[in-house]
Amino acid sequence: MEYRAKQVIIDSGLSEERIAILENNKLVEIYIERLEDKKIIGNIYKGRVMNVLPGIEAAFIDIGIDRNAFLHLNDVLQAFGRKDGKNTDVNKLIKVGQEIDVQVVKEAIIPKGAKVTTNISLPGRYLVLMPNNNTVAVSRRIAQEEEREKLKKIVQNIRKNDYGFIVRTAAIGKGEEDLLPDMDFLVRLWDKIQKRSRRVKTPLLLHEDLSLTYRVIRDLFTEEIDEFVVNSETEYEKIINYLDTLFLLELKPRVSYYDGDKPIFEAYNIEKEISKALEKKVWLKCGGYLVFDEVEALTVVDVNTGKYVGGKKMRNTILKTNLQAAEEIARQLRLRDIGGIIIIDFIDMDNKEDQEKVIKTLEGELKKDRTRSNIVQTSELGLVEMTRKRSKRDLDSLLRTACPYCSGNGRILSPETISNLVLQKLEDLGKNSKAEAILLGVNHKVEEALSGGKMLLIKQLERDYEKSIYIKALTDLHIEKIKVIAVGKKKDIKKILKVM
Repeated sequence: MEYRAKQVIIDSGLSEERIAILENNKLVEIYIERLEDKKIIGNIYKGRVMNVLPGIEAAFIDIGIDRNAFLHLNDVLQAFGRKDGKNTDVNKLIKVGQEIDVQVVKEAIIPKGAKVTTNISLPGRYLVLMPNNNTVAVSRRIAQEEEREKLKKIVQNIRKNDYGFIVRTAAIGKGEEDLLPDMDFLVRLWDKIQKRSRRVKTPLLLHEDLSLTYRVIRDLFTEEIDEFVVNSETEYEKIINYLDTLFLLELKPRVSYYDGDKPIFEAYNIEKEISKALEKKVWLKCGGYLVFDEVEALTVVDVNTGKYVGGKKMRNTILKTNLQAAEEIARQLRLRDIGGIIIIDFIDMDNKEDQEKVIKTLEGELKKDRTRSNIVQTSELGLVEMTRKRSKRDLDSLLRTACPYCSGNGRILSPETISNLVLQKLEDLGKNSKAEAILLGVNHKVEEALSGGKMLLIKQLERDYEKSIYIKALTDLHIEKIKVIAVGKKKDIKKILKVM
């Protein structure tokens, strides 16, 4: 198996915490938690049923946040021990006003509210407790069958109740002495949550998950991580103390405090990579490129040869571009945290063997991703349909907002179109105003579009309406805006022009 050097870089700021995951010095994941954002994924709430909608097999739960959370019928069935949902009347299982404990599995993404489940899970270092399930399972990322069986037997032998457990990747190579304290801690935590639920009124937060840094330590900081760097001395001390609490003494030497002159993300070239991850076009090493187009529930990735012309054989050129594209697409999906349906338009390949190589490369790279994805099907045209689990806002929606000018369309009216609107505006002012002169402000590109033939039309309007017309290019004016600076006497407008 290929060795990948892994680093965790933490930028601990006053108003936000950013954590970057690097593999072979390349950014593959970024996590951001802001002071003003209320993190709710993983939190457990005591909620109240506000609506039951059999038509969409769902209920809406008030958990004390802005929007009611969405609970699917399958979760209701699990909560009441029903396996088969056929011919089940949801109204008989759950009633308006009923109190119910739920866990947030997907944060609210406008216009949808948060998604919750009754199938609660509590993650520890080595195990995940599932109190409403009695299954013992092992993480799919633990590939060795012998290790899987060993860990499963340990958990089955040491559990003292019917709770279900998932063995996490960090448990590789661990024994009963490691797993038992983790199990006891999770069971005690669940007992505490249940007692709290019986005492309090709805809606209320019963359990809040750890903050970002400590979730990363719990979920990601394993022997695979070579370096764990933080730019805050205070956070460094807290991390060391937390590792002592978890008895992870062997990981302490990998943690270091960064006190360099440059900002930490700049020193590790992370800022540039974040900026690139917001662009539509991504260049490949070979000179080809990818184009990412995203809509609400669908992302399309187009692969192009670009500057790459390859050698004598077209087949080799296409194969090399597609193979590099498969690797980069998998990285970008993780980095941008793109979820939902994804369509990849690889360059057409006639050779079946080449198609299989590209799909195998894509599948291999996707295995590095902790978020579950699934390649649904491929077509002869080179289209690959896949899905990737969405649980939170992607990087683009987290860092950017829709353009207030184009309302998120990504396109604006052309200078030529605006120049025609300028002529319409002048004609309207000429007809309805008794002033001697008109002064309009436009973007400099619109001014260029008004030169030539359209300037002759402006002269025609001056003759028709017996008015002097002045057009002034304004540096800061948006290209779609037409500003009426002044309508009045000619001498007054000339004075305005002198001071502009």
